[in-house]
Amino acid sequence: MKFKLPKNIEFVINTLLESGHSAYIVGGCVRDLLCGKVPSDYDITTSALPEVTRSLFKKTVDTGIKHGTITVIIDDEPIEVTTFRTEGSYLDSRRPDKVNFVVDVKEDLSRRDFTINAMCYNHREGLIDIFGGLDDIKNGVLRAVGDAKVRFSEDALRILRLFRFAATLGFTIEDKTFKAALSCAPLLEKISSERILSELKKACRGESPKALSPLLECDGLKKYCLEDCDLTIIENLNKNEDLRLFALLNLSSCNLKESLTALKCSNKFTSYCEKMKILCEQPLKDDKVYLKKNLAFAGEEILFDATYYCENFFDIDMSSQRKTLKTIISKEEPYLISHLDISGEDILNLGFKGNEIGEKLQILLNNVIEHPEQNTREKLIKLISN
Repeated sequence: MKFKLPKNIEFVINTLLESGHSAYIVGGCVRDLLCGKVPSDYDITTSALPEVTRSLFKKTVDTGIKHGTITVIIDDEPIEVTTFRTEGSYLDSRRPDKVNFVVDVKEDLSRRDFTINAMCYNHREGLIDIFGGLDDIKNGVLRAVGDAKVRFSEDALRILRLFRFAATLGFTIEDKTFKAALSCAPLLEKISSERILSELKKACRGESPKALSPLLECDGLKKYCLEDCDLTIIENLNKNEDLRLFALLNLSSCNLKESLTALKCSNKFTSYCEKMKILCEQPLKDDKVYLKKNLAFAGEEILFDATYYCENFFDIDMSSQRKTLKTIISKEEPYLISHLDISGEDILNLGFKGNEIGEKLQILLNNVIEHPEQNTREKLIKLISN
């Protein structure tokens, strides 16, 4: 088995090897290569101590030297290089209180979360797989390295990662790993809401978001007002992260507003969800005036997303509504005050003042939403003057 690696990754590995050290790509990038995917980034693990790694390259940054990580900069590309290590106790169920540098890559692989992430590779030795990660990839299985309960007790984020991998890869979870994850789920309360949200987003982008269902059944995410529900609908939606995450929260949350607050969602996404919630309380009607008013309320992106959600949630074909929306947009039919062929200054010049100006503009908009052919300056002035 031989992988073609990016030239800068090869350069860093070769530099370390030629200096008498062991060096490999490790973790997720190896998993992705074995799954036939192009890795989004590469991590390198080495027997070289951090200060040695630093001395071998012209430009480096001490990004995590306490934990053995040096970022090597090659052609402006940052490449993380971490010394083989074992880890001490995880007092906060998230990070080790100390690390110990070691010379055997097998010790380093032993501390990792799942077998599919506990493999390494270089062009001299090929694939090093001591926990059966390759077989688990072939069989579509997620299995913890060593004692599953220990792995999850060390770092509770691994529980979320487990279900996220199940969602994104479509793998099944090995029974002991599954039971250990659920038994340790209360430890998720120690994980920051930002990390919880990040993992949920990644899971929503996957092929099988309904793999999250068992996690919603346990107590680990209760403080986010998330409960068990049928997540099948999410898999039928296009892979729009906002749309799928809204679907997850709307379907599983006992209080959407509280969930958004607890997860510290951005103001932009919170606004998106609040508008989607209103739009999706009932099927969207195929009526031009109705759709124009909702375009004004929510905008194009959100209203189109609402058609897809309603289509799946209510099991109703919304293609006609989308066709009507596209016609409105392509013909530039007015639905906002800014679309009117008249301005507030024009209204002012007609003798109206203060709040009257906004009121008159709204009256004109309501009229042209129903009668777009009247959206000319002359006709609007005539209407407002009568």
